[in-house]
Amino acid sequence: MTQFYFHLRGPDGLDCDDTGLDLVSVEAAYLEAFKAVPGMSSDLASNAENPIRYGFEITDARGTILMVVPFAEVLDHGRKRSKQPSKLRFRKGRAEMRRTAGLIVELRDAQVKLNVTFAETQRLLDMAKGTRG
Repeated sequence: MTQFYFHLRGPDGLDCDDTGLDLVSVEAAYLEAFKAVPGMSSDLASNAENPIRYGFEITDARGTILMVVPFAEVLDHGRKRSKQPSKLRFRKGRAEMRRTAGLIVELRDAQVKLNVTFAETQRLLDMAKGTRG
């Protein structure tokens, strides 16, 4: 059995594993890390952290990095993340911005209509109070 350490690398640096695990091989260490990612991702997400920005650095007892297991790879079911051409990302981003701008205009229009309805409702309530009193 070999001692493996699972250091957590994140945006704020490295959180070192001081205890480690005794496992039969580096492949077994990879599988342990792979199994731990979903639970840790859930914990990170519940604390408003993006788990995609994290990964395990698996080391031996001397601190030699044997393997890096990015959470993104595990959460994408082992697939490497594809990189869209920047032109396509730019077009998609611009289209999303136009859609968002349209939604903002719709929300503002709805707010104006609601304010008119609220004012009319308030006027009618005031009139009803005046006829009762």
